[in-house]
Amino acid sequence: MAGATRIPKEGGTFLHTWQLLTADATGDAISIPGAADRTIQFVGANWGGATVILEGSLDGINWFSLTDGQGNAISFITNANNVGGEFVAENTLHLRPRLSVGGTLADVTVLLLSRSTMR
Repeated sequence: MAGATRIPKEGGTFLHTWQLLTADATGDAISIPGAADRTIQFVGANWGGATVILEGSLDGINWFSLTDGQGNAISFITNANNVGGEFVAENTLHLRPRLSVGGTLADVTVLLLSRSTMR
């Protein structure tokens, strides 16, 4: 699994980063249930035909596709000239990015900005 890094940012936010590769297509799950404000972005120099999705789980075993503010599953098929970002609607106990279609030599960076809404 592709490891996740977590870097504190200003305003009580955190930037979580994964590097997904064809050979390492599933990101490590993170748990941030107190961070209801979340934005995901996918960037990469080589997508190789890959499709990247964002999944959530309440038990860490059974995973489902997370959606954006319009109810669309968060899923991107793109290239280096087209980056995508979305608001994450569901607040799950666990979340992870995954290449649902691995592509050829795919190398995709996944960035998640989270902010706790707890006071």
